[in-house]
Parts: sequence; C-alpha cells; structure tokens
Amino acid sequence: MYILSFLILEVLSFAQDNTSVCVQEMNNLLSLPINQQLQLVLPYYSISGDWIEKFGYYDRCLREDQTYTSVQIDQILYKLNYGFCHSNICSAHDFNSQDAQIIIKNLLNVSGIANLLQMNLETTTLRFYNPLTYYPHLGLGTYVTSAIIIILIIMASIDPILRFIKACQSAHTPDDRDDVKDEQASTPVTTKSEPLENQNLIVKDFSIIQNYKKIMNLKTIDPNLAMFNGIRAISFMMVVYGHVCEMTATSTYIQEATLQYKKWSIILLYDMMYAVDIFFWVGGFFLGYVMCDDKKTQSLQKYPFSIFISVVHRLMRIWPCYLLCIAINSYIIPYLGSGPRWFLEEGATQCPGGAWKNAFFIDNFYEDWQLCFGWGWYLTCDFQLFLTCLIPIMIYCLNYKTGSKILILLMILGSLGWGYYLSIHYNFLIPGKNTYNPNYYYKYYVSTYARAPPYFLGLLLGIFYRELKQSKGSGSFNILNYCKSLIQTSGSRILFQIVCYGIGFGLVLFQFFGWKKEFNSMELIWPQWFQNFYHSISKCLFTFAMTLITLPNLVGAYDIFNRKFMNNTLFKFMAKISFSMYLVHLMIIVIITETFYETPSFFQLDLVTGFVCAVFLSVIFGLMLSLLVELPFGNLDTRLTKLLSVSPKKIEPLLS
Repeated sequence: MYILSFLILEVLSFAQDNTSVCVQEMNNLLSLPINQQLQLVLPYYSISGDWIEKFGYYDRCLREDQTYTSVQIDQILYKLNYGFCHSNICSAHDFNSQDAQIIIKNLLNVSGIANLLQMNLETTTLRFYNPLTYYPHLGLGTYVTSAIIIILIIMASIDPILRFIKACQSAHTPDDRDDVKDEQASTPVTTKSEPLENQNLIVKDFSIIQNYKKIMNLKTIDPNLAMFNGIRAISFMMVVYGHVCEMTATSTYIQEATLQYKKWSIILLYDMMYAVDIFFWVGGFFLGYVMCDDKKTQSLQKYPFSIFISVVHRLMRIWPCYLLCIAINSYIIPYLGSGPRWFLEEGATQCPGGAWKNAFFIDNFYEDWQLCFGWGWYLTCDFQLFLTCLIPIMIYCLNYKTGSKILILLMILGSLGWGYYLSIHYNFLIPGKNTYNPNYYYKYYVSTYARAPPYFLGLLLGIFYRELKQSKGSGSFNILNYCKSLIQTSGSRILFQIVCYGIGFGLVLFQFFGWKKEFNSMELIWPQWFQNFYHSISKCLFTFAMTLITLPNLVGAYDIFNRKFMNNTLFKFMAKISFSMYLVHLMIIVIITETFYETPSFFQLDLVTGFVCAVFLSVIFGLMLSLLVELPFGNLDTRLTKLLSVSPKKIEPLLS
C-alpha cells in the first residue's frame, strides 16, 4: 500500500545531513501535490515493505546508497513493526526527534491511517532504528556476565589440564613416577592430607570430564520409569515448536498469519501449550516419588525442620543456571544478531521489571507487563507449587498417609474449582479463543493455582508409585497395586495396555483436534458454559491422559513403545539436560527468527526448518550449560546436603 510508504516520509534531497534539513524536507514533501509526492515516494516504495510487519529489501536498499530504517509503533496492547528504504538525508535519529514525531503523528491522523490501525496517537510511541548502528550500550552487566562465563570455563578446564600435565610427566619420567609411588607406599597416611583432598574436590566438581561422563551415563536404573525420558524430550520439543511458531507468527505480516489461521499449523501452535502442563505433572510426580522414600520419611519424622534442607537443595539446583541465563539473555544476546528486524529482540531480552522478581519466584504477582526472561514464569509456578506440596508431604511423612492423599485430592478439586471460577468470571473459552483476552495471561496462564491440577495429580501418582516400589500400601488404597495385580497373565496384560493406551491417546487426540471446528467458527458452536468448563479442566484432563499412557510402564507391563521408543538414546540424553535446554531455547529462537533480513513466512516447511535448528542448537548449548553450571553446582549442593545431614557429633571433628 503506497500510503504507508508515504506515511514514513520518503524524502529526496541532496542537502547536508542534519535534523533541521531533514524536517524541512519532510515539510516540503507534504506541501507538494499528491501526484508529485507519489513520484518522489515510489522509487523508495519498491524496496520498502508495503505493509505492517514487512521489512522490504534491506540489502538492495543499501547497495543503492540509500538508508534503511526500521520503525516500531508501540501501543499499549500490541506493537506494529515496519521497515523502509529512504534517502540518506534523514536518519533514525532525525525521525526520533520531537519535531519529526509531531509531523509524523499529524500525517497519521490526517491520512486516516491512525483510524485504520486503531491507533491512539496520545499513547502511541514511534521508535525508529538504524540496523547498521543498532546495538545496546556496553555496560557493566555485559562485562560481569562475560567474566563469569570465562571463570566457569577456566574452572571446568582445570582438571583436564592437570590430567594432561600428569600424563605428560608420567610418559617422560617413568623412574620418577616409580620413586613417587615407592615414597607414597612407605609414607603413613596422616590427617594432614585431608585439606588437600578437600581442595581437589572443588576442581573435580567443576571438571568437564567428570561431568560429561555423568551426562553420558545413560543406563536405565528403573525400567518402570523409562517412559519419562521420552515424555520429557517430547514435551521439550513441543515447547520449542510452539515458541518457533509464536515468534514467527508475531514477526510475519498479518495477512499471511490470517491465511494460515484456519489451517492445522495454527491449531498445533495452541496445542503445544499442553507441554508446560506435562512438565508440571512430571515435576509433581518426582517430588512425590523422591520425598516419600522410607529413609526420607523416617528422617523427617525425627527432624521435621530438616524439610528446609529440601528447599535449599531446590534453590541450589535452580538459581545458578537460572540467574546466569537471565544475565546472558539481557547482556550477551543483544550483541549476537543484526539486520533490519534485530531490534525486535528487545521484547525478549530487556528486563524492565528487574531480575529480582524472577530470582525470588514472585514475578507472576506483578501484573505490570514488565516481563524479564518471559519464559521463566514456569519456574516461578513450579517453585511455588513445590512449596505448597511440602504440606501434604510433611503430613505423609508424619505417618498420616491416608490423610495426606485425601488432602491432595481436595487440592486437585479445589484448584480445578478455582480455574472454573476464573474461566466463568473472565470468560475464558477453548484454547485459541483467549489470545486477545487481556486478562488471560496474568489471571490464568501464569497463575500458580490455576495451573496447579496437573502438578497435584503428578504428586499423588508419585506417592502411589513410591508405595508400589516399597511394597507398601497394603493397609491403604493404592491404585497401582490393584493395576499390577491385573497384569499377572499375558492376556490381561495386553488388554490392560489396550485400554490404557486407547483411552489415553484418544483423549490426547480429542484435545489436540476436537475443537478445530469451534476454533474456525466466528460464532459459538459449543455453548459458552461448556467452553468455560472445558477450559478449566482441559489441562488436568490432558495430564490424566498422560497418566493412563504411562500406567502400563509404571506397573511393569513392558512393550516396545514404553521400553524402546520412549527410552531411546536420544530421548534419554535430552531428558538429562532438559532443564538447561529449556533455559536456553528461547534465546536461540530469538536469534533464529529475528535475524532474517526479510520477513519470515508462516509456512509449515519454514516452521519445521526453524524448529529443527532450534532443537539442535538447544541441545548443544544446553549441554554446555549443564557441563559448566548445572552439574558443577549440583555436585556442590550434594556435598553441602551431606554435610548438613551429618549428626552434630560428626560435624564437630569435621569443623575442627
């Protein structure tokens, strides 16, 4: 549309480059008759974008000795982006001046474009960017983050270097080595060697060799839990696919997204939201499975306040990777891209609300849209649910097992009721019809107890499985014991698998595709009350389907699906580094989707290409994060936990 290029003030002049001349030439252009204006604008229009979210021909513009500028129309609820080629008399700095802003807004108002785009010019901000000079200012945060990364690399490299030096010495001085061995054999062991051993422990904790061996040890310890490797890996890939589609949809021009709106690609985009609910469910399962172990319950019975060690343990596992990734995202990622669209990275990398909200897991309390590390909301909800679930776990450990299970059931029902109330109050409909509901994000999507049912369901299942493994639950009801007794014969085992897989996959397929007709309809086909109800239970229903799919593996009904496909080497490897991959994946997607010189298309082939690249790079950088941060601090946490778990009589000589 030519009027949009006219809007962004394509100016022809050979005057000197300064703001006053640029503004003067813009006024001169506007004073000309419309046909002369178009004659001046059209040469630039041919290499500019012709509508919102189109960025034109960046390279061609620069080759013709002209200037390229990107603009963001920043409104309260959404942002519009555009790129255009123009004479080098004006620059982004000129367009950002107060005089130029007044002229542009007047033009938007007079031309009717403000009404067409539903823009409130009083609250709208126009930001112009020069892709050739756009880079954030190097600050203290960038230097500190870079220094931390260098220190971590050095710490991880010390042990390999020491090993190399020792190998070289052993190879070239065999006699000296033998002398040392003889000397060590003749020297009695003293307690003075203990401090040196403790010093070497830090080096071993950070050793990239030791940690790599831990990651690559893919031996399946409990075959009944083998299926969770595939669940974690597939859930992560669902998250990546959803974010690739989302970033591409918000970066492409609106007409293309509209054309794809009724196709399967958009439906699948909304279906990927269930991946986070699977993560919640898995997190609750392993919390119940680990914390309700006999040894832990006995320890908590004797020392109830030792539950706080579990909280410290959780923080030590999350904080190092999480805080470092926030710093990398804010201070390193902005320098890793370029092009006419790179300024869009600000939405994912800026931290206007402060990282302290994320660090203390309270960022979902602030409904201010000052997002920092936007995908960290999952960790916030997960940690808050972890703290909540310590209550029924403590009750369980104090030997009120039935009461604990009843409490968890009430928590499931209560959180479902809360989600139903929110769905009615704010009119939340089926997935895909809440995108433009301004209350959806904070009131439901990142609301801890609205998202809690899958976590509580996983917690209950984890407790049942722990009892099954310990041959307990004979005095109380345990559904897994009952299921295990059903598969004693081959015929009943096959029937049990067919029923579980049939109902489970049937529910998953219905929730993936069953609402397509309703989604494509402008009018409500499903009654509103049913849509509110469906929205409130859909996430819990999805994880209930996952429970049914997992059930045969949990009770020992093995088959090629749960023992081979869901437990293949790739899935086992991805499951081990899933936390690190989740932290880095969106940084990689931002770089992939925002460094295109032309607007990316929302076609399935392009989406799959971006998805494959994002998964591959997430595995690479997730592995690096695990080797440099997650495992080293996990090793430190393990030793700290052991130290805190030692009785006071044993601590005294350790301190001395």
